[in-house]
Amino acid sequence: MTAPFSTTAGDTAGRIGMTLASIAYAPDQATIQSLLADASLPTQGNWALVWYASDAGNQAFVAQDKVSGQFAIAIRGSVTNPETRAFWIDWLCQDLGVFRMANWPYDGAPAGARVAQGSLHGLGSLLTLKDPTQGDLVSFFRRNAERPYLTAVVGHSLGGALATMLAPYLHQEFSPGQDVLDFWPVTFAGPTAGNAIFAGWLLDRFAMTNSRYYNVDDIVPHAFQALDWIRASFPGGPRLPIELIPPLDAIRDVLKFEKSGYTQPGDGVPLQGTIDLKDDWFVQAGLQHSGQTYLALLGAPPVNNGG
Repeated sequence: MTAPFSTTAGDTAGRIGMTLASIAYAPDQATIQSLLADASLPTQGNWALVWYASDAGNQAFVAQDKVSGQFAIAIRGSVTNPETRAFWIDWLCQDLGVFRMANWPYDGAPAGARVAQGSLHGLGSLLTLKDPTQGDLVSFFRRNAERPYLTAVVGHSLGGALATMLAPYLHQEFSPGQDVLDFWPVTFAGPTAGNAIFAGWLLDRFAMTNSRYYNVDDIVPHAFQALDWIRASFPGGPRLPIELIPPLDAIRDVLKFEKSGYTQPGDGVPLQGTIDLKDDWFVQAGLQHSGQTYLALLGAPPVNNGG
């Protein structure tokens, strides 16, 4: 029996992972269940919701493949509606919480592995989420300790960055010191979560060589490793508005002063978007980062998640 997520599954894992990451943006549990049951999606109606929780800033669910028994954790990315409290938590506390870093606090990582305070805030939120009947994530997986395959941890945008935090945490919780891939981050459009040492750990221990998907024309995966690329975006297309240059330069200078050294884990899996040369920069920034764009680039149908 073949598990949908494996390190040799290629873009099949990408299509299923991005579909689950898109479903994570759905507004409520009932919509998530409905989308998981949709046989027209790459998930083929084979994934059942077995854990769900949300708080003021984050939302996540666990689905299980009915055929293989494999689990996948899906983490929602940033909310885009500024009229919601979640928008301000996601963007200010987590996405932009990059000006201070801390040592990875849960053991296992090499000395010098550092992560953004915003990423730690998001991880802390995920760890306190509780399903009304299943409890928190750790409690759920303790009751399901006999997992037949590795567990995928998927997410788009902020959800991708948090997947690179949650997978190492769960590995330390369930397999400390063991040379085993039990929780696998599969990310899409994720910004950086930590420095070069942390990124190297993700590559070596968590097999992220072929599980970090990014659109080469998406500004978000360039944050906060390649701010100069963002300053020059989009190459050959619409230019960064002049009013954004001073704040972007200020962010770059602060990160340089703090010696943050944000780094993506490896080369990843590049996807080639298409820039509309006549379009507005803000429009292109949104389109290139959109989950629907990632689905299309991976050859998957759109997900009507209400976003």
